[in-house]
Amino acid sequence: MQTSFHFLVFKAFHAQRNKIRHNMDAYGLYPGQPKVLRYIAVNSNCKLKDIAKECDVECATVSKLLNSLEEKGMLTRHVDQKNKRALQVNITEKGKKALEQWNAHCLEVEELSLQGFSEEERAQFENYLCRMYQNLSGKTIE
Repeated sequence: MQTSFHFLVFKAFHAQRNKIRHNMDAYGLYPGQPKVLRYIAVNSNCKLKDIAKECDVECATVSKLLNSLEEKGMLTRHVDQKNKRALQVNITEKGKKALEQWNAHCLEVEELSLQGFSEEERAQFENYLCRMYQNLSGKTIE
């Protein structure tokens, strides 16, 4: 019996996630936090709803992640003077360092994941994943 496509994607996703999350606490990070930090690092003074939209999670989830990251000193939040109901979020040096270490770890896992793939196969695979994401979400990955 041939293994179904959805099961192959599921297995590959979980295998990669397990490798990436292995020893995650060594970077001072927990699941969900790296993608939030990554967004904040690129989008200074961002708002909670923008983070939630980009990270494909609920605002309540982002709020919990922000609380935890702020407690660790990896980000700061302050009231937007133009809109008192909005918070502006920025990454700290500690957050930048943790994200830098996390990104290096992810690149190691990426290399392991794509061992034996040619550059052309890597580019094709990336294209397929982006198209798949767009088909499922209606959004593009930039």
